Amino acid sequence: MTSPEPDQPTPSGGPLPPTSSPATTAQILDASRVMLRGGLWAAVVVAVLAAVAAGLLAGVPGVVAAIVGAVVVVAVCSLGPLVMRWTAAADPMVVMAAAMISMLAKLGVLLVIFLVLGGLGLVDTRIAALALGPTAIAFITGEVIAFARMRTPTIAV
Repeated sequence: MTSPEPDQPTPSGGPLPPTSSPATTAQILDASRVMLRGGLWAAVVVAVLAAVAAGLLAGVPGVVAAIVGAVVVVAVCSLGPLVMRWTAAADPMVVMAAAMISMLAKLGVLLVIFLVLGGLGLVDTRIAALALGPTAIAFITGEVIAFARMRTPTIAV
């Protein structure tokens, strides 16, 4: 038995939700790869600078705090492009919604992790924030710049 076309009604009477075409799926996968790479490069550069600054301000414990902050940012911020990859075959509006929700979730998760680190007293949160904030901004900026530089059309007509 074959499934009805997206424009044809389902047995329940409603139309099937549209799914992404193979070309759109390929564009989404390409965009997520480019965005992840752009974000990672920017984040690594800023993380290294933050670790050096933390080392000058607070010595070895400062470097450890800066590295912890940077690793947390890279792990959490990488979720956005990965969510795009996981939803690439879905309708483009679903991919966009998932990307927007993951952006809000990233900020929330970063806040929770930062508060937990501060509550546990494992690292100096002032130094971790020195790495966490700018590294997150660099990752997001790198994603945006990488996406803007793509030559692939992002809206199929």
